[in-house]
Amino acid sequence: MRKHLSLSLIIALLSPLAASAENLNFTLENGTENMIVQFHVSPEGGGKSVELLKKKGLYGGKSRALTISDDSDACVYKIRAVFEDDSYYDVRDKVDFCETGSYTIGN
Repeated sequence: MRKHLSLSLIIALLSPLAASAENLNFTLENGTENMIVQFHVSPEGGGKSVELLKKKGLYGGKSRALTISDDSDACVYKIRAVFEDDSYYDVRDKVDFCETGSYTIGN
């Protein structure tokens, strides 16, 4: 019983650490006439870039609900959108996805 109690205590102590990485949900709006074929986000402080459209383009004038689930507790991300003609859009100011529920490219 002592081992069982110790294991339960360890799990209880580690649970808040596992819960600190939350998914960030937002709506990406394409305010341009061109299709976005890739939408990359990477945490401001460094880290792996994640592509969120997963080979499903976003046509001009359309929007899509997306989720950042990169196992980090970051809120602020650098973003890059790649269009079908290989042009791209980089955001110089970082985006705080904890504070915004949507982000529009263009217009």
